[in-house]
Amino acid sequence: MVIDKSFAHAKGKQLAALSTKYRFLVPSAFYYEVFDPESATRLETLAGFREFRRVNLPTLLRAEIESGKPAREANLPLLRVNPKVRSFDWRLSPDEKTTIQKYKRERVKPLVDFWNSVIDHGVIGFSAIELEAARATPEEFLTLCKTLCDCDRIRMIAVEIGFPHAAILEESWLHYRKFQTLILQGLILWRRYQNPSDMWSAKRIEHDTHDIEYLMLGLHIGNLATCDTTETLTKASMGWRFKLLRSQGELITLESV
Repeated sequence: MVIDKSFAHAKGKQLAALSTKYRFLVPSAFYYEVFDPESATRLETLAGFREFRRVNLPTLLRAEIESGKPAREANLPLLRVNPKVRSFDWRLSPDEKTTIQKYKRERVKPLVDFWNSVIDHGVIGFSAIELEAARATPEEFLTLCKTLCDCDRIRMIAVEIGFPHAAILEESWLHYRKFQTLILQGLILWRRYQNPSDMWSAKRIEHDTHDIEYLMLGLHIGNLATCDTTETLTKASMGWRFKLLRSQGELITLESV
């Protein structure tokens, strides 16, 4: 089960029971969100964590490119939360702070800058007419988003991006889920910020950047646990995105536990 920070924070005490049924997976974004010095929810988020596995998405994506095969297996060591970090008085060491800042500088900020450019220039893989539909009625927008469940559409986008294995790309590839999540995020931003005068929320875009890692991994595995599940279209919650892109996947929510 892929667990996002919102679920771990809200359901920390119930995670122990869930661990008897699932193996917990988290992407690198989970580490950043929990241990960012600005985060005030570390203790609650880690309350129920005992054992988990961290998935380094860039490593798996690189393996797919090098092998020409989908990432169906990975050597993921079993990890345990150090009891020290559960202490109220625990603080990051200087080296750990440096690591967090490096992650923010090299991973988070470039992605936020990239999404800002998408707002300005549009979304790859869609015609001008289709992008007009993305800003039209909710029904037209939803219909356009659903085209991301079409393998041919994803392959076309992969070709445009220059992905070397575009011809054989299908749902079992992590890259397939990467392209789905990135392009959906682009469409959402394109609809959300339609005018130059619109106030962009850097914090919201950064939050979406972290969510993309959970979503990509959840789609690849087939299940996701999140509390971000509102059906309101303008919110474009993680749960909404997951069910849109993998309708038969297992979505575990606050209510279902």
